[in-house]
Amino acid sequence: MKKIIILLGPPGSGKGTQAKIIATNHSYGHISTGDLLRALSTRHDLDADETKALREMSFGRLVPDWLIYKLAFAAADQYLNNNQGVVFDGAIRNISQAQVYQEYFFGKNLATEVLALEVSLPDAQSFLRLTERKICRNCGAIFALASAPGGLCANCGGALISRADDNIDVVKKRIQEQGNAALEPLREFYKNQNAYSAVDGRATVDDVSRQIETVLAAT
Repeated sequence: MKKIIILLGPPGSGKGTQAKIIATNHSYGHISTGDLLRALSTRHDLDADETKALREMSFGRLVPDWLIYKLAFAAADQYLNNNQGVVFDGAIRNISQAQVYQEYFFGKNLATEVLALEVSLPDAQSFLRLTERKICRNCGAIFALASAPGGLCANCGGALISRADDNIDVVKKRIQEQGNAALEPLREFYKNQNAYSAVDGRATVDDVSRQIETVLAAT
């Protein structure tokens, strides 16, 4: 099994859920850029550049790549230096980012230990999932609308709400920017390095997880 697993997939594909499952099953570190940024916003020891970047993010502007790299690589160092593998969740969205990550892996002598694993999903299915899903206000668990009777979380009993970025206009924009057309250059990038595989994200969570385990066992 490769030491570096990079989860790819369009919005709503379930790659975040699968990243957590992989990390739990194999004692790998789970690195989510969203989680890292949320954690950063609670700190009180930020330098001026970090404070400025977070303020701009609160106004809806993109987070600069340098900040993502700084957070993700520092988190990865902690796991890799402890001889653990790492699962990157939503960390790489374009070729320039992929190249910087690849340089980081090369510097760690792990360039041949990378697997980009896509949880594939048609854009139409992605749209349906995002516009029909609910998230637990308490624990953050995600549910399809049809699987959430009573509007309560099956895990903790918390209230289920719609995410602010799951309205139709925002979803359309997200799919345009992060959907299959945007993913194609990344697929080619990792295919050219013999470091790409994919599973069918239309299946259930458990079935997708089984597909992933088969792929991981073969690497």
